[in-house]
Amino acid sequence: YAFVPSGLAAHLLAMFGRAGIDPSVAVLIGALFGPSQVAARLCEFMFASKVHPLAIARFALAMMLAGFGLLAVFGFSVPVAMIFAVMFGAANGLITITRGAVPLALFGAVGYGRLLGRIAKPFQFMQALAPLVLAFVIERMSDWAGLTLAAGFTVIALCCMTAIRRPRS
Repeated sequence: YAFVPSGLAAHLLAMFGRAGIDPSVAVLIGALFGPSQVAARLCEFMFASKVHPLAIARFALAMMLAGFGLLAVFGFSVPVAMIFAVMFGAANGLITITRGAVPLALFGAVGYGRLLGRIAKPFQFMQALAPLVLAFVIERMSDWAGLTLAAGFTVIALCCMTAIRRPRS
């Protein structure tokens, strides 16, 4: 999943612009991302604190895929771009929480810091690589190819999260 927010953060506003959305409106749409992250985290804290982090991660990834689906079906209109930005931000906010909560829930507190460090290496590698790879794909192919790649990584992340089984208590 690390590829998705890192790559899209670097290119999404330019994609909106190339789709005909006025630059000032594109910036406004981009500004929805941060508050959506915070709102999703608050909602998780208030309403889903008893929900297993795997379920929250799966929900967040499914919401991200639904956002890609909206773009695919309805295109880059201002309302759709706004909904996508909110869904993208909310999903990313929830994933940020579950990145730390899922390993703790699955493996416990013993060795937790070391485990997070091991998980962080590939995550940071993907974050660093994503803007460059996405720029290459967009330049050589199209914005839609870039979005398809990001959606593909989201599908892979959802499949991985779905394959993880909760330990029996």
